[in-house]
Amino acid sequence: MTDNFMTICRSSYTILKSKKKTVMKKIITVTLIISMINLIGCYYQEQLTPSSYDFDENSDIQVTTSDTTYSLTGDDYHFANDTLFATIPKKIDRRTTHKLKVNIPVSEIKSVQVERTDTFASIATAFGVITVVLAIVIVVGLSESGWL
Repeated sequence: MTDNFMTICRSSYTILKSKKKTVMKKIITVTLIISMINLIGCYYQEQLTPSSYDFDENSDIQVTTSDTTYSLTGDDYHFANDTLFATIPKKIDRRTTHKLKVNIPVSEIKSVQVERTDTFASIATAFGVITVVLAIVIVVGLSESGWL
């Protein structure tokens, strides 16, 4: 009697263990899909005039003047007294990078281009991909079980 009980317990444990692995694989797969979509995301470029852009925003920007275009990350610039103070990395050779400090008066800035995230489009894309994946899984599962 105890041998049968032990056999049933072992087989039940094995079944539960395999189900846990399957559930974990599904959780990991869904998490990876959502993470990949989040990394890709939906972005758009917005071109603004200097007067309409808030330089305290700390976004990555591209500033165009009459003779130069500067690509700046959020930590490379600050704004004070109608002047944009920027630190621009300049490569001297493969190993050496020199940082130049540039002062750009707002009157010389022609345009500011900002990369923004389109949150709604990113979320809609994530739900769309998840819905398609679930639909494929359901159709494959139903066809394997003989329902389709």
